[in-house]
Amino acid sequence: MRQSLSEQQAATIYQYQLVKRKVIRPELVQSHIIIAVIFVAFQLLMYGRDGLFSWLFGFAVIQVIHLIILLLTFIRVEEAADRRWVWGITPPWFGFKPANDIKLQLFRRVHRQLFWIGLCGTGILYPWISESLMISIICWHLWLIVPRLLLSVTFRKQKKEGILRLGKYEASYYHR
Repeated sequence: MRQSLSEQQAATIYQYQLVKRKVIRPELVQSHIIIAVIFVAFQLLMYGRDGLFSWLFGFAVIQVIHLIILLLTFIRVEEAADRRWVWGITPPWFGFKPANDIKLQLFRRVHRQLFWIGLCGTGILYPWISESLMISIICWHLWLIVPRLLLSVTFRKQKKEGILRLGKYEASYYHR
């Protein structure tokens, strides 16, 4: 009797209903990648080899800035599963993304903070870096964060308590 009760409780805890699924079309992913190619072409035309260096170095700088912001954001998160993020280059989720399912409210909060603090952190660097590097850092920041902000907008009407699962070419929102 005790075992069947615990099995029933486990079944109800992990039962989530798919509420909304957003399929990311291949054309959108290709457009996103083409924007990065246009950006490197602009850097090469305007700044030559310095532009190419800034384009590559800016990507690395913005990844470090994003990592620092994520680590600072997750100091207050209590659940270890919510703190587990991985770095990847699979389109459209370039950069850091949740390794597991994540609460929609936490996803929104993290990316809102990542967007604004990332822009402020980039602004702080303004007096000490070159023009091409500044352009690169801002463009990489926006390029990396915009797909996630669009995802937040897509699920804005959903309840905050739900779970978001990022797939390769889709994002799904589940609720109990």
